[in-house]
Amino acid sequence: MHPTLFNIFSFPVPSYGTMLALSFLSGILLSMYFAKKRGLDPNIVSDAGLYLIISAIVGARAYYVMTHFGEFRGNLLSIVNPFQDGRIGISGLVMYGGFIAAIVITALFFKIKKLPILPYLDVYSPGVGLGIALTRIGCFLNGCCYGVAAKAGSFLSVSYPIAAHSPAGYYQRSIGAAGLLPTQFFESAGGIIIAVTLYLVGRSKFYFAGLQFYLLVMMYAVLRFFIETVRYIETPKIGPFSHNQLICIVSFLVFGGIIVRKFIRTNKAG
Repeated sequence: MHPTLFNIFSFPVPSYGTMLALSFLSGILLSMYFAKKRGLDPNIVSDAGLYLIISAIVGARAYYVMTHFGEFRGNLLSIVNPFQDGRIGISGLVMYGGFIAAIVITALFFKIKKLPILPYLDVYSPGVGLGIALTRIGCFLNGCCYGVAAKAGSFLSVSYPIAAHSPAGYYQRSIGAAGLLPTQFFESAGGIIIAVTLYLVGRSKFYFAGLQFYLLVMMYAVLRFFIETVRYIETPKIGPFSHNQLICIVSFLVFGGIIVRKFIRTNKAG
């Protein structure tokens, strides 16, 4: 765990914020490359990317605040204040909230511009997978988004130190565990698999506009559903499921249905 990469004068540069910024930058650059290869306008990708980044951060924060509002009672300014406890940045983002907000705002951008959205969502999709991989490395360095207790002696066990701003370390000691599951790495590996799979789908004979995006939503839903079963979750569950798992189920069914309907229509037309 290494929550601070280095200091610029007296200001610490956070690992998570750095990896988050790197994930956005690499994702946009990769998307611009794919857009050019597919005959789309890379400038549209970068322009929409700015709104995508802002909406993703705002959405991720909003989702966290809604599900952890008790943390902010009596200090609502802390919701948006990036300077707290001697650190720079806002602690508490939920990736699914950012994912949903980014889709909504990006859709509005293309509607206003009167441009076809699905081809552009497709070129963004592999970059989202890469962004997931990089962001979760930042989570590991920050000591957040950690897993439940690992079995003693397991090669998957990671022991976190008790240090300032280390929720993983405090949680591990509070339950008396020798180590925790590194769910951040599980999700990071899943992000790489998503990115590679979507790249190959885009080159396959089965490709149609929107397929990469639909599969992105479905694959991330499966990945996140699994992660939620082995990750420490602090918010109350709704029945046997977490909030995120319910979103995963709905997302998988809706976008899976879209793909099935598309193939049925194609076969009938053929």
